[in-house]
Amino acid sequence: LDSIFKGREIKRKDDIEIYRVGGLDFETRNKLEDPLNLIDKWKVFIPFLASGSDSFPHPILGVPFIGKPGTACTETYLAIGPFKNSEECKNVISYISTKFFRFIVLLKKPSQNATRKVYDFVPKQDFSSKWSDEKLNKKYKLEPEDIEFIDKMIRPMDLKID
Repeated sequence: LDSIFKGREIKRKDDIEIYRVGGLDFETRNKLEDPLNLIDKWKVFIPFLASGSDSFPHPILGVPFIGKPGTACTETYLAIGPFKNSEECKNVISYISTKFFRFIVLLKKPSQNATRKVYDFVPKQDFSSKWSDEKLNKKYKLEPEDIEFIDKMIRPMDLKID
């Protein structure tokens, strides 16, 4: 949906929840296109725009959140998925929150826009378990100086996952 989409403020029976800039609206399913069939699946939403600040350390990306089945979003967010369940979504969010993930994104992110292209270099993972920087540093055999450099460049992400 276009980022200026405005639905209803009050939910009716069988409405879809639409996450948009500044909040949540509702719309009937038949007024929505779903070419990727994501509405009825578990997914993760992440803001399209993130800090364009020149100060270090950078946050790189906005805070992601879980999109339950029966939800959609405007172009304010990117939808990542589909996933099997909420636990898998939480594991995806744990990966996104790592400094490793956001450093890889930084390599292709020239502005505050976090388009789909900025994720091109990010390695795919098994989301049956949570991810941490320690786990990723070990998996990719990062040297202490690499870890130190990433720590200086990337700000920790404060998550509140249910």
